[in-house]
This record gives sequence, C-alpha cells and structure tokens, in this order.
Amino acid sequence: MKYQGTIGVHATVSEDTPVFDVFFAPNMNKSACNSRRFRELQELGDFLESLAVKHELVTRTLDEVRKGRSASIENIVLSDEVIFDEGLDSTITLDRRIN
Repeated sequence: MKYQGTIGVHATVSEDTPVFDVFFAPNMNKSACNSRRFRELQELGDFLESLAVKHELVTRTLDEVRKGRSASIENIVLSDEVIFDEGLDSTITLDRRIN
C-alpha cells in the first residue's frame, strides 16, 4: 500500500550540536509517527534523497534547517516497504500491517 503525506524535519540543538528529527505523517489522519534522527546535514540530505524527494525540495529543506527552522515537504508518496524499512511508521501504517 502507498500513503501520501508530509515529511517533517524539526531542527533543534543538543549540547551545541544540531539535531534533525524527520517524520512522515500520512494524510489519512493526524496519527503519531516515528521519527529518524540525524546529526549531519549531509546525512539528512542523503536520507531525503533516498526517499525519492526531488533534489530542489531537498535543497530547500536543508536551507531551512540550516537557518534553525523546521521544514515540511508535502504530497510525498511512500510505500509500506519504504516506511517500514526507514523506521517511519505511524499509527495508521502499523495498524494496517497488524490487522
């Protein structure tokens, strides 16, 4: 199954080190989502590109988090396999697999 939703990137600082939390929220409802954590912008960019996010959207997102802002990428479609493999499950995707 494929899900359309939003990838969110929340930028914070922990012990003087930037931290970037990435989550995927399916449009189906506002369910709780797992997140992935990155400490390097390059890792974050590589991860977003591995999800087939367009290069210009990755660049825009990295620019936003460089400025200390959170960012979101809307209308992203991810399959069950990608969501599971990348640790981005939400209540909806987990429930569908369990039932």
